[in-house]
Amino acid sequence: MKFVRKCGLIICLLLMSAGTVWGADAASITQLASKVHTDVNQLVKVRKVQLPIAVREQKTFLLTQPEVQEVRELKGNNLLVQFKDGKKLLMLLGEDRLGSADQIQPVQKKVLSPAQQQLTPVKKQLIPVTKIRRPMLKLIPCAPKSNKALIFDCLEDDANVVSPKIWQQVKSDLESLGYSVTTKLNNSANLTNASLIDNGEYGVVVMRGHGGDLGGDFGFLVRPWYSSYPSGSSGYAGTIPASAYNHAVGATQFGYVITGTFSSTYWADKAFPSTIFFLESCHGADPGALPGMPTWTTNHGASVWLGWNESVSFNCGDNGTDLFFQKLANEQKTVTEAVDAVYATGCRPPELAAFPTNKGACQLAVYKADANETAVTDSRDFKLLRLVSGYGRLYATVSFYSAPAFDEFFFYVDTSGNAAAEVLVKCHGSNVEVYKQTQPGLYNNKVYTGTVTKSGNDYSFDIPWNTSLGATGSAKVWLYDMSGKDRLPDAGSVTVLK
Repeated sequence: MKFVRKCGLIICLLLMSAGTVWGADAASITQLASKVHTDVNQLVKVRKVQLPIAVREQKTFLLTQPEVQEVRELKGNNLLVQFKDGKKLLMLLGEDRLGSADQIQPVQKKVLSPAQQQLTPVKKQLIPVTKIRRPMLKLIPCAPKSNKALIFDCLEDDANVVSPKIWQQVKSDLESLGYSVTTKLNNSANLTNASLIDNGEYGVVVMRGHGGDLGGDFGFLVRPWYSSYPSGSSGYAGTIPASAYNHAVGATQFGYVITGTFSSTYWADKAFPSTIFFLESCHGADPGALPGMPTWTTNHGASVWLGWNESVSFNCGDNGTDLFFQKLANEQKTVTEAVDAVYATGCRPPELAAFPTNKGACQLAVYKADANETAVTDSRDFKLLRLVSGYGRLYATVSFYSAPAFDEFFFYVDTSGNAAAEVLVKCHGSNVEVYKQTQPGLYNNKVYTGTVTKSGNDYSFDIPWNTSLGATGSAKVWLYDMSGKDRLPDAGSVTVLK
């Protein structure tokens, strides 16, 4: 009888054990993550084990732990751990990369030979169709419609390769074109400020930090760092706890990754004003990550999303970002031209890529702001000048401090670099007239008349470059109102390149 009771008790305990959900508290998850990061680093850097093999060893180890339910190996050799009590942890493995430590050697692109077989064309009888006359659509250059920019650098106090730091160089490049730059660095690059990115109405957003391909979505690790696994909720939808190596303290730390659900939830207040998004992170434009955050963002008004298509080192990331913005801002190149310049450095793979692929012609607009002057009526007071060159034309938008009301103001253009204007554009309420100089100070040769668009406080027009400005590759522009005596800029000019 006693034996039967003992057996019954053992069976009962076994049944209870089989039905137990092993809890994973913050301390145990912290310990597991620290061990995995340390072991991967030891295997790769000391024992010279290939990273994929080292990561698979850690995956095998994690699956032996009673609190672990599932481990997914993501692209870039990152691990997504699902615990039996519902907790998750994205392990961004590696010290030297913005998302993983994959050491990839540069390779040369293969040149494909044309096929030798000649295809015989098939002749088909063509059936004539009725021609349909469609209205001509006016092409507008792809460029930000706001002169505000955001630099969101989660790793400003972590690894930095270039000097001055990359955020400082990008800020300087953007300011040279008239952008007003807001910076969110380190702990200011947090969930709260990330959720408000659309409200800032930024024309350029640069995000630097650890990233990962989540399989159909992109994940970006924001601040602050936590020394242990954050056991509580982040308070925001679309976030996943993550671990990564923090160079500033020399240890594995924790934070939250934002995902496509985060962007679709919190970036829905205002459409992006043709914003250029640039991600200095691993997998920022990885094909596997594009369906999530990148697609939602471009569908919500952003013109183009740029990032690396695999794991990227701090070296290639910082130097590539530096060169990209030098080309885009200082030389006023297009996205495609700037991407090609980064590709030509040979710091690949991975490769910097633009999404969607048909937005390579996007560029930065050139801006110049002017203060509100009490001596000038707001309806005649210049506030902001926006210039873009493209499709063989020069596009200009002049913003006033209230709805414009004027008979005429002048748009001067220096095409020779001698500080005097060779071209005068007379801006009227309903049209613009382009005159070329016939002798110093006299503009009697009218070469073009064009229409204008007025919307709110904005006055916009475009003129053909060659007809108006000739063969020059650059134009120095300033505005002047004879009646209001307002000038933009107060001295000098604004340069736009063809």
